[in-house]
Amino acid sequence: MPKIYSNNAKPLILKYVLKIVFSSVISVILLNVIFSFIFLKLDIDLKYSDYVSVIICAVSSVIISMLSVSGFKNNFLLLCILSVLPLLIFVIINFCVNGSNPVLIIVKIASIIVCAFICAIVKSRQKLR
Repeated sequence: MPKIYSNNAKPLILKYVLKIVFSSVISVILLNVIFSFIFLKLDIDLKYSDYVSVIICAVSSVIISMLSVSGFKNNFLLLCILSVLPLLIFVIINFCVNGSNPVLIIVKIASIIVCAFICAIVKSRQKLR
């Protein structure tokens, strides 16, 4: 994608936001379905679902960052962090409603941000080659 100019900013930003929303919803739902199926088939105790939710958040962060930043030429770090904001808001709201372990919410938020940073680094390294 070309650089953002004032005359073509609206469609580009709208496309970016739509990528973020759709990739967030699809990745979270798809990963939850997969891990729910695994829990059901292997008859795993539900107390481990809190720990699996950290994995789901981290993998969703990678998927969202990679899909939303594809096509841009620069500012990967900012775009990756902005792309995981809806996921962060979802995790915080989920914590407020369910009231799970506070340490676990900090681990989830940290994993989301770290995975977004890693995706930004990987994308910027790919562009340098």
